[in-house]
Amino acid sequence: MSRFLLKIISISFALGLGALSPAMAKTFCSMTLNSNDEIATFASALTKQGFNFVELVPDNKDPRWFQKACQSGLKCDVLLISGHFGGLFFGEGTSQTIDIAEMEKASCSNSCPGILNNPKEVFLMGCNTLASQKRDHRTIDQYLNVLLNDGIPLDFAEQVVASRYSQQGFSLEKRFSAIFPDTAKLYGFYSTGPLGKHAAPLLNRYLKNVGDYNVHLDSLNSSANSKIASAFKGQAFRETIPAKSVPQEERGLYCALRSSDKTVQSKAVERIAQENKVTAYFDSLASQLTFGASMASQIDASSKDIIKKSLAKIRSNNSDLVTIQHEVLQVSSSLGLIDPVSRDIQVRTLLDKAYYQTLNYAKIRQICGIIRDEPGFQNMSFLRLQELAKRSPYFMLTLSCYSELNDDTRTFLFTKIASPDAEYERTIALHVMKTHWKPEDMDFLEMVLKTADPLLRTRLYISARSILSQYKYSLLLTPGLPSCVLKAESNASYSLGDEWSCLTNNPSQLSPDVCDYFADRNPDPENADDMRWYCWSGNKQRLLNSRPECFLLAETFKIRGNQMKNIWNCSNRDIYGY
Repeated sequence: MSRFLLKIISISFALGLGALSPAMAKTFCSMTLNSNDEIATFASALTKQGFNFVELVPDNKDPRWFQKACQSGLKCDVLLISGHFGGLFFGEGTSQTIDIAEMEKASCSNSCPGILNNPKEVFLMGCNTLASQKRDHRTIDQYLNVLLNDGIPLDFAEQVVASRYSQQGFSLEKRFSAIFPDTAKLYGFYSTGPLGKHAAPLLNRYLKNVGDYNVHLDSLNSSANSKIASAFKGQAFRETIPAKSVPQEERGLYCALRSSDKTVQSKAVERIAQENKVTAYFDSLASQLTFGASMASQIDASSKDIIKKSLAKIRSNNSDLVTIQHEVLQVSSSLGLIDPVSRDIQVRTLLDKAYYQTLNYAKIRQICGIIRDEPGFQNMSFLRLQELAKRSPYFMLTLSCYSELNDDTRTFLFTKIASPDAEYERTIALHVMKTHWKPEDMDFLEMVLKTADPLLRTRLYISARSILSQYKYSLLLTPGLPSCVLKAESNASYSLGDEWSCLTNNPSQLSPDVCDYFADRNPDPENADDMRWYCWSGNKQRLLNSRPECFLLAETFKIRGNQMKNIWNCSNRDIYGY
């Protein structure tokens, strides 16, 4: 529970408040990802009415907080989720996030009933949480840029944009309705919603008009909640009844497509084909039917023909969204609608299209996602690598996404380690090669090590320790960071204090590859990310003058909210770091 709510509740008990006995008290749960203005308003008004308040987002940065909350057995009568929303809830001052896909999975598997099935009311206090697929005041590009500016990856952002504006898949309103099937009322926004500090007084006005909230909850019915609608008039507010928005049969199909049972899944695919609902369920197909998870043998010919025609229309309607184009290819492959040779040609065409769009960092990450999803698609020629590296300083980051490196790629990376045109090229090359060194690379390493200064020898060791570990004493016997790495490599047990000292005693030598070395050794993901934050805070100016290195450091963060925040820093901070 947050410190803020603990304070509220402790004050209420000290004043002798709490009219109901513990057995009768209702539980008000919250996931506070950004400001606490909304939950503070509820706590102030309802604690004295006997409500117990439980904050599900802990003060720490535990990435498994949602799963742990689900496993706790807690039963919520009301749930408030507050934060910025763009396919996931997140905040400016917190590192935790909650992804709508994660909630969908938990709801369909019934692994979180007390939080997702039990509440009578759910407040989704974020922009577009109950949006339909109707256009609002923003264009697709404008909304896409909003998401990208928040640090959300381009592939994920395009999926959210498609849910919001394309006439395919479930709208955000229907997706949340499917997550909370037994909730009497969902409240949220169909477009841009108010910030917490502006929503709080509106909620306060609403709560005063309601009076006894216990009576209100016990008397909920299908009638519209006119009091909350009046309080939020002009704020793009929407009220939804999940059972009407997504009827039980429709939700059954939605969850069957997410089943781990391939027979259940294949029957659902055939049904949506025969009922001509492929477009309506495309987001479910795309999230489940990935390359390599073939269901071709379990789908009949007539269903395949219907699906193929629907996918062609979806592809045509999303010609500018590379991620949606790729998802169509993935679904087609999984259902046996495209042969491997044709798929390979289309993937190459799709990547070529992406490479010749603006190669900013967001586009690079999208390309990276496609490469990771294409295990059979590998690498390019040396000349092509040189060309793309000149086109964008971020291009080399895509090379970390290959599961294997061909000879041309390895040669290209060796040239950047030995003689880079800019220091960020060496940093990225060392990072990429970390999992790809081979014993036959020793000749190259020996050549570079002969002319390298102590810091570069240390960085080479960190990158190629898989084949250089036997030479650690000869490479690292130098005061400062080299000896610090030697001590870390030689100690039988991990020493958190010593490894933190390596960072704090050598601030001027902390490049992203060095920082990641120490952070990766840290068994605590939260503390490991704190190490990465230390590297960022101590090197803002240099990293912002070398944005590719800045983004490389951001990509090493393990907690999603931290990664988003550092991507935002790299994208939006000016050259002075403010």
